[in-house]
Amino acid sequence: MTVEVPSTRVATVHDRWLAWSRDRFGWLLALLVANYIILMILPGEGISGLIGALAVGITALFALDCSAAPRRLRIVARTMVAVIPILPVLYLVGLHSVRASIPLSMAAMLAVTTFVVLRHLLGHEKVDSATLLAAIDTYVLLGLVFAEMFYAFSLMSLASPFLAQTSIPERSDLVYLSYVTLTTVGFGDLTPLSKVARTLVITEALFGQVFLVTAVARIVSLFGQDRRGTPAQDAGVAEEPKTS
Repeated sequence: MTVEVPSTRVATVHDRWLAWSRDRFGWLLALLVANYIILMILPGEGISGLIGALAVGITALFALDCSAAPRRLRIVARTMVAVIPILPVLYLVGLHSVRASIPLSMAAMLAVTTFVVLRHLLGHEKVDSATLLAAIDTYVLLGLVFAEMFYAFSLMSLASPFLAQTSIPERSDLVYLSYVTLTTVGFGDLTPLSKVARTLVITEALFGQVFLVTAVARIVSLFGQDRRGTPAQDAGVAEEPKTS
C-alpha cells in the first residue's frame, strides 16, 4: 500500500490548476472588470486600499497562470503579493516612504504581466476566441498599469500636484483618468498638471492607440484563421499533388 506524500498531493493540485487556467482569458476579463469596479468604489486609503492592492495582485497572478508564464516569474509575483499586507504596517510605524511603493510595485507587476499575456497570444497558431480575449485583456491591463503608476506618482513630491483640479486626487480619479486617456475619450474634467503627469498620460495614449489599431485590429481580421491567413479548417491539410 502506497502512502501519498502531502508535497506530491500539493504538486498534483497545482499542476491541475495550471492545466485548467491556461488560456482562460474570459475569466481573466471578468476579474479585470471586477478590479475596475473595486478600484473605483473603494477608497485608496486604509484597509480599502489594501483590498484593492490584493485584488490587483491576485488578478495578475491569474493572468500569469493563464499565459503559462515561467515558473520563476510566477514565484516572484506570488512573493510580491504575499508582501503587500506587510507594507501598510511599515507605513504605520513611521516608514512613510513605503506608501507609494504598493501601487508602484503593482504597476511593475502588471507591466510584466501585460507583456507575458501579449507574448502568449502572439504565440497562438490559430486566431480563435481565446486569442481575441487575450488581446482585450492586454488592452484592459494597460489601463490598470497606468492607473497604478498615476496613483504611485501622485503620492510622490516629484509629480505633485498630479492633477490641475485637485492637489490630493483619489485613487478612483486616477483609475478614471487612465481609462479615459487609454480610450482617448478626453472629457477634460481631469487634466494632468505636472510634467511627470503629462508625460505619463501622453505615453499611455500612445501605447493604447498603437496597440488598438495594430494588434487588436489585426487579430480581429484574422479571426478563425491561422497566422498566415489560411482558414483554420484548411490549415495543416497538405495540398494534393496534381496529376497530369
